[in-house]
Amino acid sequence: MMFKTKPRIAQQGSFAIELAFVLVGLCMIFLFSTDLSHKLLVRAKLDRSSFALVNVLKERTRYFSDDNGDVLDFDVTTQDLTNMSIVASRMLNIDQSQVAIQIESLVNGVETHLPSQRFGQLACSGGGIEDYTDLVPVEDGVSHPLYRVTLCEEHDSWFESFTNGGNPKITIASSSVMPGR
Repeated sequence: MMFKTKPRIAQQGSFAIELAFVLVGLCMIFLFSTDLSHKLLVRAKLDRSSFALVNVLKERTRYFSDDNGDVLDFDVTTQDLTNMSIVASRMLNIDQSQVAIQIESLVNGVETHLPSQRFGQLACSGGGIEDYTDLVPVEDGVSHPLYRVTLCEEHDSWFESFTNGGNPKITIASSSVMPGR
């Protein structure tokens, strides 16, 4: 049995259709890479800020004293949270009410967690200071304090809003842990 072949009909428009698919694919790759690089830049900014803040928190007992001239206690207080929020707002160049920060301390086995209101609104997480108890330095039977500062920011995700159509907001967090003196 022999098959009859049909004469070839000129296909018009196939190049335009393939080009459209390739351009959409390239745009998606570009959008993904710019979104990823933006997230990395924000994460780097948060890393630098949280590291600087945890150093300030750790060194506050060394350089500052209270009104009576007594050295400050190693525990963190709500005043420390307020001061850290002010400094973080300046470092991140945002309003103080938009700073999502949590400061934590582990002093002699007692944990203190002080989150800002914005930190709770963003539902930031990342564990707690109890995950870092192995980092507590012990010298001559004396346990030194351990401090942790966590910063969060909410940003628009360009790629998510283009592909998913859902909530384009993402939360980026960074934590720094430092032993005290």
